[in-house]
Amino acid sequence: MGRGWDQNLWPEKRFPTNEMLTAAVPDHPVLLRRVDGHAALANARALAAAGITATTKDPPGGRILRDAAGRPTGVVVDTAEELLDRAVPAPTAADIERRVLLAAHHLAAFGVTEIHDAGTSRAELAMLRALAQAGRLPVRVYVILDGGDDTLLEQEFAAGPQARRDGMLAVRAVKLYADGALGSRGALLSAAYTDEPSTRGLEVTPEARLADVVRRAAKAGFQPCIHAIGDAAVTRVLDIYQREMGARGDLLRPRVEHAQIVRPEDVPRFAALGAVASVQPTHCTSDMPWAPSRLGEARVAWAYRWRSLLAAGARLCLGSDVPVESPDPRLGIWAAVTRRTQQGTPAGGWNPGEALTVTDAVAGYTTWAAAAGFEEDWRGSCAPGYAADLTIFDRDPFAGEPAGILQARVVRTVVAGRDAFATGSGL
Repeated sequence: MGRGWDQNLWPEKRFPTNEMLTAAVPDHPVLLRRVDGHAALANARALAAAGITATTKDPPGGRILRDAAGRPTGVVVDTAEELLDRAVPAPTAADIERRVLLAAHHLAAFGVTEIHDAGTSRAELAMLRALAQAGRLPVRVYVILDGGDDTLLEQEFAAGPQARRDGMLAVRAVKLYADGALGSRGALLSAAYTDEPSTRGLEVTPEARLADVVRRAAKAGFQPCIHAIGDAAVTRVLDIYQREMGARGDLLRPRVEHAQIVRPEDVPRFAALGAVASVQPTHCTSDMPWAPSRLGEARVAWAYRWRSLLAAGARLCLGSDVPVESPDPRLGIWAAVTRRTQQGTPAGGWNPGEALTVTDAVAGYTTWAAAAGFEEDWRGSCAPGYAADLTIFDRDPFAGEPAGILQARVVRTVVAGRDAFATGSGL
């Protein structure tokens, strides 16, 4: 298993085929996910283990890429990944515990005091609860349940929203997917991709399924969080929230995860519906070299429009989408403020009119993020009576030029009054 390739960084910018991977590793299955997790490359043994052949049909919401003769190339997109996932051995409880703790300590080293875990499985939730009960969670976890597991949803919806008294673990949200990713041309657009006119992207989850889960979640008091990147997907999600939640939107704060391409007429709907735009600033700086070729000159103005959403009264929260991007909030704040790469390009920023101020960007990772998890009354700010969750830098990263954001170093991360990370301590 591996992850991280991105064909947009390669000279020919085309999806790979698996001949070299099969030649290098012919004797056991290999599955390498794209950086965004919305596509994967499998060697011949992995395709055989999953039973994927030339006669295998594309599943709804997914694609199996094929060569001129109709043979699978090894690349699968969105729901087609599930065909391969069935052949992957399930992790043991020890595997999950090790991964959770490694990830939590890694996050703490970047100054993160809480993560919103989008798509928590049954096994992962059981482990999180065990670790929280034992007092072993280094950072707080806001669980967003895997919306594709009906057994999990039935169990948790019946139990209702739950939060530990110590605030280390909360379970009150559910994750769904309306479409795929822009980089793999799975984001659902209202018109064809400029650089591949044969497709508008993928409807990863049927609208009826999205509406059904939103309806059930709202009835149980759970916050729906739906991945929507393309403009058609964003419209569809807002329509579902309007139809299925109505006035409950202000109470349940439904989220549109990513909201990367938003039509002008949809910008004011976020505020009207009480919806949160959960955005990841580093997606903008990662995508800006190739996003114009995907979207074309007119639509690219609809991309990563944080200032427009904020000006229209929308709630925002900022995040990383780790492991798609680095969890380092400094990189996110830099991207939100400058809309430039870490090397400073382009000089004036990409579509700079949509940039945020430093004050707003910091709020996006603190007070606004707390509000996106219904926690603004007790965390997200340094104030009397609030949780002692603190990120301490070696300097003021927000004084002077924006470059100071990238130069600052985390020296201590405090969660619930305890060190989760401290320079030189081994934590």
